[in-house]
Amino acid sequence: MTKRWAFLLIFAILGPGCENPGFSQPVAQSSKKLTCTVTRQDYAVYSAVLSGRGRPEDPEETWDDKPELTVGDTTIPGGGFFREHKNGWAWGFRSPLKQKPAADTQRDFNAKLDSTCALKALMDHPPVYTLISRKEVDEIFKKNQDGWAEFYKRHPQSSGIWSFSRVGYNIAKNEALVYLAHSCGMLCGTGHLYLLTKEDGGWVVKNKLMLWIS
Repeated sequence: MTKRWAFLLIFAILGPGCENPGFSQPVAQSSKKLTCTVTRQDYAVYSAVLSGRGRPEDPEETWDDKPELTVGDTTIPGGGFFREHKNGWAWGFRSPLKQKPAADTQRDFNAKLDSTCALKALMDHPPVYTLISRKEVDEIFKKNQDGWAEFYKRHPQSSGIWSFSRVGYNIAKNEALVYLAHSCGMLCGTGHLYLLTKEDGGWVVKNKLMLWIS
């Protein structure tokens, strides 16, 4: 199956709420005003996602020979893209698991989607990572005809740009929901929702839902 048909299949299954986010440019940048603060618990969730994100969805997205994760230094707003649409997300798609977030987790996630936070290098024990600023992303992709060639020239050990949303929690603060986008080229990348639970004081990825692939 070609990538184009794979994406169209995903779009048909997940519904019209799954919009094409624009794969030609990474989503690490955001023009939204920074309006929130990332908590220690948020950083623990981000760290767990980076450490337990699984294998690439497509061979061209492989990062085995690129040990560095380049993470956007702000969270990305969701708008209508990864907000749950009226029919609900198809948890279980491309996964043997059906586990999905509780209603209060989803509500908290949705309520935070329109705000943007600055990130610091405070993630605990993830793979090697660096933060990339919105300023640098703008400079690379707005001033260069081939932005990705310039990006990899500057970051030769990078596997692309990884961008987080804010984290949604249930009332008990033992379940979390977060979106992670990976952009690695003109037609290279994925976007997933990650569901985590807190076990023995640490966060564990329990399920993930693909929203797009390119």
